[in-house]
Amino acid sequence: MRIGVRLDVSRAHGALVHDGRLLATASVPRSPSTGKHLVFLLRELADHADSTVDSVTWDLSGAFESSLRRAAGAQRTDAPPARRVGALRLLPRSPYTVGHPSPLIKSLVAHFGIATGGHDLFGTELAPVDLDAAIKQAAEARAAGATTLAVTATGAPSRLTHEDTVAARLTEEFPDLRLCLSHEVGGMGVLQREATTVVNASLLDVAEELVTKCERVTGSLGNSVSCWFATGDGGRISPRRMRTLPVLGLNAFASTALLGAARISGMHDTAVLLIDTDTVSIGQVRDGLPHVESDLRGELGVRLAAPQAALTVRTTDTAERTAALLAEQSPGNAGVIAAISPGGRELAERLATRTRLGLTTVDSDCDVSAAGSAWTEPSAWLDLVVTVGSTEDLHRQQSLVEQRALTMVAANGAPPDSGRIIRSVATPLGFLWSDVYRLHVWATSGTPG
Repeated sequence: MRIGVRLDVSRAHGALVHDGRLLATASVPRSPSTGKHLVFLLRELADHADSTVDSVTWDLSGAFESSLRRAAGAQRTDAPPARRVGALRLLPRSPYTVGHPSPLIKSLVAHFGIATGGHDLFGTELAPVDLDAAIKQAAEARAAGATTLAVTATGAPSRLTHEDTVAARLTEEFPDLRLCLSHEVGGMGVLQREATTVVNASLLDVAEELVTKCERVTGSLGNSVSCWFATGDGGRISPRRMRTLPVLGLNAFASTALLGAARISGMHDTAVLLIDTDTVSIGQVRDGLPHVESDLRGELGVRLAAPQAALTVRTTDTAERTAALLAEQSPGNAGVIAAISPGGRELAERLATRTRLGLTTVDSDCDVSAAGSAWTEPSAWLDLVVTVGSTEDLHRQQSLVEQRALTMVAANGAPPDSGRIIRSVATPLGFLWSDVYRLHVWATSGTPG
């Protein structure tokens, strides 16, 4: 028996599942200052269980997004605002402009700084790291009110030594300064890694508060019930990992909604139409898992290195034409319809009456993201750049990265020998050099489908 819970701005939505069945759903108003409503929600769901509840998995993406929007001044909400942080780039030479093109990232950064350093994608040092400049920029960030610094060096995915060297020196100089390093989040592009690292740094305090509350509430069901957190790749991670890498949970909603809609409908390979008030988001579930990619723009409009569901978003006035096209492409399995907001229910119900479309409909009272969160399994996503000497060397390095991903899955609580590789792709970066490859490895736990 598993419980999934999704937190949004005003409510908490829960679902109880077992194997492939949805057993119960519930929803309660959310109080930002107390967990009593959440305890009531879990106990209400647990009352429907005919055996012990094994785990509770929380989707915090809505809470994280609200905190970021409040910090950016784009949303008035009771959510605690994300903290403004410092950002330090290690570059071989100064750019023409300082800062980030994303308005959101600009709003989250109290001080942008630059110090000399960095490598190219082959791991070759482009310039020696200037530790004195890094210390100076960190001091200016602290003077601007930042207690956390996001450090991004060019070439960090292939050689992380400059980020680690700067981190060690800054820790000596400023013991109370928290550091987030871009190689911890992965990704090849400097701007994507920097944006992901800044968002991660700004969410640390919010994540600490929410994770602690969720652990306490989960404990109300008994010490044997484990606590997990949904991630953007449709998997789940431990409380410890969510505390240090909250950005992994930022875009969990769409992935868990795709997973939940497909599992409730008994579909393991299908298209899913998520119906909102003004938009229809079309995603894919393959082999029982959502199709995800990195370097995508999510709801916040900024490109991030962390994986998230790959969606095609259209306005609701095109929904019927979209559904008809899916029915034409896949007769007998046109897809699954699920309303993800009260405003989307009417359209979802109207599409469900079009029997010629062959669409499967999820009960509009069910929160598919909460259900999908309950069905998540431990996962790991690695995005690295490697230099190889031969085809055999490529296979060896790819195998090592796969083993690293499986080790991360096991460390996240997967049962012994249950890990499996979902995707392992080596993409040649021929525009750079013939022996440079980008490795994407995605691993999870459980059996296919």
